[in-house]
Amino acid sequence: MSRLSRSESQARTRRHLIDTASVVFARRGFRGASIEEVAEQAGYTKGAIYSNFRSKDELFLAVLETRLQERVEFYRRLARQARAHPGQGLADLLPRLDEPDEETWCLLQLEFWLYAMRHPPVRQRMAVLYRQYRAHLAPLAAPYAGTGIEPAEVVAAVIALSHSLTLQWHSDPTAVRPDLVTRILRALDRRPRRGGSDQPVRGHGGRGSRKR
Repeated sequence: MSRLSRSESQARTRRHLIDTASVVFARRGFRGASIEEVAEQAGYTKGAIYSNFRSKDELFLAVLETRLQERVEFYRRLARQARAHPGQGLADLLPRLDEPDEETWCLLQLEFWLYAMRHPPVRQRMAVLYRQYRAHLAPLAAPYAGTGIEPAEVVAAVIALSHSLTLQWHSDPTAVRPDLVTRILRALDRRPRRGGSDQPVRGHGGRGSRKR
């Protein structure tokens, strides 16, 4: 096996630190996590972390960027799966509110959002990440857009719905059904038919199976 180049080794180290930090942040929260714990869990010194990330803020932003990129690829896979099965829409395959990973990342992102709102430089960088995220997902949201509602705005609304409804469901499972985001998108996925009433663009046969 050929030896890694210096840049390849640095990229591997950086990715390992991001992966480890994502676990620590998920377990401890943003404020509760420490650079020391990330370094210990990753098997590196604090110096190794600071040679890749200037601060805990920057480390978390790298974790968030990686997470958003992974979600874009996840949703793109779901869209391809939906296109391969006539009668099934992307909305039918979206994660439900009761999936454990949804609660963990919802809480973590909301915690960091609140932190970022009080720290303008962090807020600006976070805004760029979410602007890119919405732009990547906008083409997938096109079927749910309409007059006066752009695809990127649909994405923004779904982000808000998902976070808010996830908090509501996990605090009180009787408040909403865990497939509410899917049902809201189904309602948007309609077009006028003759006579002025609406009909679904395609049939919806349930969530179907999906692998993550």
